[in-house]
Amino acid sequence: MNFCPECGTPVQPDAKFCVGCGQALAAPSAARGAWRVNGWFLGIFTVILVAGLATLSVLIYQQQRIQTAREAAPPTNLPAGHPAIKLPKMARDFIAGVQAEAQKKPQDIAVWDRLGEVSLRAAQFDPSYYKLASEAYAHVLKLNPDDPPALRGVGDIDYDRQEYDEAIAAYEHYLKLKPNDAQVMVDLGTMYLYTGNPDQALGLYHKAVSIKPGFFEAYNNMGVAYASEKDDAHARAAFAQAMKYAPDSDSKKRIGDLLAQLNSDTGTAPNAATANAAPAASAAVSEAPPTTFEGQVESLVRNLPVAGPKVASVKWPSKAKALVLMNNFPMDAMPPFVRQRFVEDLTAGLDRAKQTYHVSSPVELDIADAATGRVMETISR
Repeated sequence: MNFCPECGTPVQPDAKFCVGCGQALAAPSAARGAWRVNGWFLGIFTVILVAGLATLSVLIYQQQRIQTAREAAPPTNLPAGHPAIKLPKMARDFIAGVQAEAQKKPQDIAVWDRLGEVSLRAAQFDPSYYKLASEAYAHVLKLNPDDPPALRGVGDIDYDRQEYDEAIAAYEHYLKLKPNDAQVMVDLGTMYLYTGNPDQALGLYHKAVSIKPGFFEAYNNMGVAYASEKDDAHARAAFAQAMKYAPDSDSKKRIGDLLAQLNSDTGTAPNAATANAAPAASAAVSEAPPTTFEGQVESLVRNLPVAGPKVASVKWPSKAKALVLMNNFPMDAMPPFVRQRFVEDLTAGLDRAKQTYHVSSPVELDIADAATGRVMETISR
């Protein structure tokens, strides 16, 4: 079926409902593995959104994370080729109302957290709302750098935008405050999986199921992580648990497909794991190891998450002082937890370099803006 028999709107392959009028379509063929958004679904979302967001948006978000981890591909809001969907006026008006209330109460963290939440859920349908969500959570973190909803929200935004190192920093800080949140453990694990660290991911997945037995998403992603490590036996065991706790027939079919692929005679891991391994391989740039203290310090700053690509140059005015010039790296605008991790990584790396090359005298590392020369941070060790 190419067009809706009710309104004539073009329909997507395997669609269950028309995106134009919500009319149920003929029974589809087997699902392709991506959750679908349509007019009927969006209508329900709007009702839930206006009522308080509750269950549906949470389920959407969790399902998206299950799917993207399984495929080991960057998260997307809509399936490829899906027609653009405009958030209904009722939902837009509701969000505008929350925004107006927040602007009247600049010190009310709960209201600003709510604005961030509703904007983030809306961004699943209209990505332009990511900006509002980011601004809301940034406002909260200025008031309270340890606000759990804002930290989790920032992590979710970075997750969706494929800014994995930033998401890791946000989720790690959140889990220091909420150490038993199994869902965020799984999200953090998936970020580690995307950045080529399956061992760290597996540790979090196992911890998540110890806190929340029968957690389908954790077992599903655990199977992907083991498969990426070519540990087929443990991958099968994890997928078997995922099959046991799968919430619906589509999930069971997908797990069955992955198990079948593991059991095939080709000896290859599931596509999900193979695809996931690619970023790690491409990220491993071959370069000669440093042979001097100065070389190790420069290697340190150029390989830092997020900051590394922004390094313009590293200069040494003296043996005891390095000047790192950064392009478009406004440290003042960093969320506190990101800046803290940045400084901690530099400090730990500088200590290792000093130990390796037996440097006992004090060393200073100035982080400065390349355009203006302004020193934004000084690390002294």
